[in-house]
Amino acid sequence: MTEAMRVKPDSTNRLDRGVVTPIELMYVMIFALIVVAFLGYVGRTIAAGVQTTNAAQDAARAASIALDPGAGEAAARAAIGRSDLPATCAGPATAAVSWVAGPEGAWQGGTVTVRITCQVTNASLTGVWTPGVRTLSVSDTQVVDRFRR
Repeated sequence: MTEAMRVKPDSTNRLDRGVVTPIELMYVMIFALIVVAFLGYVGRTIAAGVQTTNAAQDAARAASIALDPGAGEAAARAAIGRSDLPATCAGPATAAVSWVAGPEGAWQGGTVTVRITCQVTNASLTGVWTPGVRTLSVSDTQVVDRFRR
């Protein structure tokens, strides 16, 4: 056997230089799948938050153009029912409507605040079964229309 054909145990083989083994590619693939799953989770969490924010804004605006506080609360709850929020939440979304009187002490010119709380399961956010629930809570304040009577 010639000296060029012998491989020393402590040296590397010149034919292996620059080769990526399937094991290393498997680690890269697993890492890439974990990153994609995490980005999907973050994206769905943001989308659920945006839906909750939009529902709160819509409900507060609906309440602000109502004629009195009772009609404002009914309008806010109707706006939440019309939104996509019931499909996003694991259970019913809770809404709290509060208002502050205007300068003359009346409903007109005051502010109305709608706070929506929605629980979203982690499984609906990740796309695969994961335990737990996330609670999204958003509030929005609108000025009650002063000139609507």
